[in-house]
Amino acid sequence: MDCGGVFVKYVLFIFNILFVICGILLITFGSIMVSTIKDFSGVGETFTANSVAIIILVLGCVVFLVAFMGCCGAIRENSCALTSYSVVMLVLLVSQLALIIYVWVDHVQIQQSLEKIVQTIWDQRKTDALLMDTLQRSFKCCGLNGFADYGITYPASCCDSPSNGTCALTQVMTRSSCLKAVDSFWDTNVSIIKYAGLGVTAVELVAFIFACCLANQTRNSQRRQNY
Repeated sequence: MDCGGVFVKYVLFIFNILFVICGILLITFGSIMVSTIKDFSGVGETFTANSVAIIILVLGCVVFLVAFMGCCGAIRENSCALTSYSVVMLVLLVSQLALIIYVWVDHVQIQQSLEKIVQTIWDQRKTDALLMDTLQRSFKCCGLNGFADYGITYPASCCDSPSNGTCALTQVMTRSSCLKAVDSFWDTNVSIIKYAGLGVTAVELVAFIFACCLANQTRNSQRRQNY
């Protein structure tokens, strides 16, 4: 293999090491999102909120596995493995672009779905307080629009150190409303999804091109050896 082929080989290997790291980060990020909203599974609308987190988690696992295959294919100079890696990388690249476009175009609709979930949980609090308590503990919030929604008695989930099952006014005054807390959570995460996703996709595109070049050069080298 010439100097150009060796360069492509090791650059591809380094890229796949970066993919492994990106895969781990996506798995971690997706797991955090899923664990944050997993207790809302009793509400039908939660599927919309969970779908993005689950897709991120699955993509993280796929990125990790594909990157490992790419590392092996590059080091062993196996044209079959590199070709398979290129095909899978192309599918993964298109999938991530579709996810990013979906989040970019419909992020307002997703946010509205999250707000409907919060409203539904609030409306059901008298018959099922567990979901509202979980929401308030997870997002450090109190009430639908603020602590005043509870009147003068605030549940223990509205503060970190309740006394006799309730919270004092001074403990809940600094808590934001749950609608605002969920909106802030989504606004923060949607930026991470969009821009981090674009960065990962750009790296994947370069790796796809390099893998195709290396696979083609490996096949040509094998043909020359057969003559």
